[in-house]
Formats: sequence, C-alpha cells, structure tokens
Amino acid sequence: MPPLVSVVIPTHYRNERLAESIESVQAQTYPDVECVVVDDSGEGHAAPVADRPAVTYLALDENRGGNPARTVGIEHAEGRYVHLLDDDDQLHPERIERGVDSLRASDARVGFCGFRFENGDERYPHADGAMLDTALAFDASPCLTSTLLVEGELLRSLLPLADRPGGDDLGLIIELARETRFDAVDELLVTRAVEPDSRGKSTGLVEGRRDIIEEYADCYEQYPTARRRAVADTARVAGAQLLRAGERREALGEFWRAFRTQPTPARAVPLVAALGGWRSYRASEHLTVRLQ
Repeated sequence: MPPLVSVVIPTHYRNERLAESIESVQAQTYPDVECVVVDDSGEGHAAPVADRPAVTYLALDENRGGNPARTVGIEHAEGRYVHLLDDDDQLHPERIERGVDSLRASDARVGFCGFRFENGDERYPHADGAMLDTALAFDASPCLTSTLLVEGELLRSLLPLADRPGGDDLGLIIELARETRFDAVDELLVTRAVEPDSRGKSTGLVEGRRDIIEEYADCYEQYPTARRRAVADTARVAGAQLLRAGERREALGEFWRAFRTQPTPARAVPLVAALGGWRSYRASEHLTVRLQ
C-alpha cells in the first residue's frame, strides 16, 4: 500500500480560493491523500466550503496566524508525508504522485517542485541536495510552503513552527535544511496566486526576514556569503515596499544598503530604476531577475 499523504491547508477568509485548493487535492492521481483544513478566521468562516466528509476540518477559536494554524494541522495529520499548501494555491493532479515517487527514490526527507503563477510566470528548481547555504541566503525559491512535501516525522519534530510577522516559509526551510537533503522535481506542479493583501507584500515580511537573520546569527557565521545576500535582498524588499508607498527617499536608502552589502549588477539595477519611481522600478524587475 502506498503511504498516506496529508495535505495541510491553513485558511483565512478566502473561501472561493480555498474551494479551488481543496478540489486540487481531491483531484490527485495518488491513491491515498488526506486533506486537512485549518480555519484561522476564529469564527468558522470556512465551514461552508471545508466542513465536509472528505476533509478534516479544524476551526480555531481565534485568529492565530499562518504558522500556528499549520502547526495545528500538522499535529492532526496522520500521513507518513505531509504536503503544505496555501489556501490560494493549487496542486497539479500528479503533484503528490510525482513527489512521493521522487522522494522515496532519494536520500532526502524533503521534496519540492517548480510552480507557475496564474499570470504565466514560472519558477523551476535551481538547486537541491544540501541546501542550507541556499536557504540562509533566502534563495531557495521555488522551495516554499505550497511546494513542500516533507516526511511527517521530521516535520512534527520541528513543532511548533515559529510564529513570525512574515517569511514563514523562509524559517521553516532553514530548519529543514539543517536536518536533511532536499529532492527537487523539475516540473511545474503547483499553481500560485499572489493576492494584493498577501503577507509576502506586507511590511511583516521585512521584519520576519530580519528576525531570521538575527535568530540564526551563529549559523550565518559559517555562511558569510549567504548572510550578505540575505541582508541585501531584505533591503531590496524593504526598498520596494517603501517605493510603492511613495516614500522614495527612504526607498533609495534601502536600495543603496542592498548594493553596498552586495555590490553586483543585480543590486545596481533596482537602485538606478528607483530614481524614476515605482513604475520604473517595476519595469526593471525582469532584468534584475536575469542578472541574479
């Protein structure tokens, strides 16, 4: 018998997207999948969508945040493997089947895959195996919560997952990378949506990243290049948020900090583009990605 795989979906007021996420789990070609939905609204908002026989529905009595909700779901998951999934993302029908086959054929305890944004942008894996330096550099994408397939025993050993204002996946991936190698499936098996109010675009992401850099200071001492990249990229993210909010002077300070920390063409482009404002910066992003 194939091992049970539990898919854990924390949700917070996204019923329409949640329904699509659940349907993508139920459409898996893999024969033994459990779907666990954790309603983090504090008022059972997801019940009309998730409270059904095919889903293990857990309604929290208060809003706790993404990782605390994931912790509850993982604690209730019965699978040998656990796949994490955000409530606005969907799995390709063969995601779990491909992932389990690949992971069981490797010496890794964590697997991930590439993903495609709904707008057509794609992210393929660019690393696997030993990934601690990559994780510390905040450069592990497309390895993130919605692409992670993890041995349940390993994931449970890390509970409770750290509750940060942002960057939930970054800290988790570092913790996993300290324990095991990673196995990458070089296919686009997850579809991602980035909502306007996504935590990835919140000021909490910058705070969460800076918390991680401080928390793992001892680990970063062994990977100074990764630390420079993490500090520089966090400054870039902060600069982008400030520029979007119309605070150009402060934004330029962050872009300059990014370039000063890691003086590369990929850091110079945002600094120069930001002089022209938000639209100029946005137009430069594809060039920045190519230079990285």
